[in-house]
Amino acid sequence: MDRESPVTDRDDAEVREGYRPGVVGRLTELHATYYGRRWELGPRFEAEIAEGVAEFVARYDSAHDGLWTVVDGAGVVRGGIVIDSRRVRDEGAQLRYFILDPALHGKGLGRALLTTAMGFCDAKEFDRVFLWTVDELEAAIHLYREAGFSPTDRIDVHTGWRTDVPYRLFEREQ
Repeated sequence: MDRESPVTDRDDAEVREGYRPGVVGRLTELHATYYGRRWELGPRFEAEIAEGVAEFVARYDSAHDGLWTVVDGAGVVRGGIVIDSRRVRDEGAQLRYFILDPALHGKGLGRALLTTAMGFCDAKEFDRVFLWTVDELEAAIHLYREAGFSPTDRIDVHTGWRTDVPYRLFEREQ
């Protein structure tokens, strides 16, 4: 199966833990294309995602951080999720870069990624896990609520991109 072919069966994709070659590029591409189509965020958004994912991957330590990808039968990264623990003592662990190729939506893989990440957080006994998301992402917010996250009143409007996007803070506390 080539990179552009949609996965049509969940059995062709699976969640895998840890670093995989190409993960920085693929998570960046998935974010840039998905969010770029929705909000026309422009090249600065893509550059910020690339920098953030690359910075995380460069310091990734599986003893403290979580990194899982959805990989198709051809070995191509089709989604992922990160648990970043660098500020766990002060702010909590941060869920970041949760994305899934739209061709895989509705197959339970997003839920599998999130469940795996939350299991990791529970095993590490993180007191607080937080994330930033956009209120318009209803399917993701549904999954977050199922996983025990609650929205706060805190909103951060990102104004440096081509389109201003209001991000809302969600928290999950033990």
